[in-house]
Amino acid sequence: MTDHCLRLLRQHRRLAELAAFPFNFDLDRAADGHGEPVRLASGGPLEVVAGCDTGGTYFVCPDGSLLYADSEGSAGIMGSSVDEALEIVIGLPGWRDCLRLTPADGEEVILARVTEVEDEMREYHGIDAERAELRAALGLSDRSPVELVGMLHTALLRTEPDFLLLNADEGCAYDLLDPHPRPPLWESVRHEVPGDPAGQPLSTWTRLAADQGLTEHARVALIRRLDEIVMDQSELLRPGSRKDLDLSPLLELTEEFERLGDPQQAVRAQHLYTALLR
Repeated sequence: MTDHCLRLLRQHRRLAELAAFPFNFDLDRAADGHGEPVRLASGGPLEVVAGCDTGGTYFVCPDGSLLYADSEGSAGIMGSSVDEALEIVIGLPGWRDCLRLTPADGEEVILARVTEVEDEMREYHGIDAERAELRAALGLSDRSPVELVGMLHTALLRTEPDFLLLNADEGCAYDLLDPHPRPPLWESVRHEVPGDPAGQPLSTWTRLAADQGLTEHARVALIRRLDEIVMDQSELLRPGSRKDLDLSPLLELTEEFERLGDPQQAVRAQHLYTALLR
């Protein structure tokens, strides 16, 4: 896929207006940027290409994938290119209300939910003629809702590990845009340990992941763990205690981030350790 559709939207005002309404992919909002400074945990540039009326932002990632970040602190990949993402945005204008759907739900359930969402939209404005016009002008296929839900589901599952979005100032991660479960880190690491792998320290798996070249898998797991502790310091309570904290996990996180060459996250962990010592 290419950015053919994006070029057409930029060249033709009528098409850009259709994309903005009723499909809420507004090129004019790109000039506003996002509501806060953000960056990818994996590094590389982000280009703002559009926004929506709820404060969300569409970013093109280094590999061309389109990332959507809402104004509530959640983000997810929408497609492997702008063109693919636009197929979903135009074909499923109510995609935000379909994020829980998966291909496993089956055609009947998917069609019922999509119909429900789009019928609610039709109570306020048209979408059918507009969708047909925009699809034809951009050369997009007339895909079924079932196929589009499958495309969206596949795209969302690609968000981690390579496209984890961070608040650039604070270093904390955005939540996933969707609720779909992801496999634990140990399932991605080709290594066997005695006993229950889930009972092993996180560092066991992050070090193995890093050694196997799965740096972003390790980084995501460590950042998510640090964020959990930042948000709920009871995670550090010693067993059986209501107030005594074990701060060693923060020192371990600091060390693991340093191993990965991620000084910002190492400093986050160290600062929290120092603050909790007082």
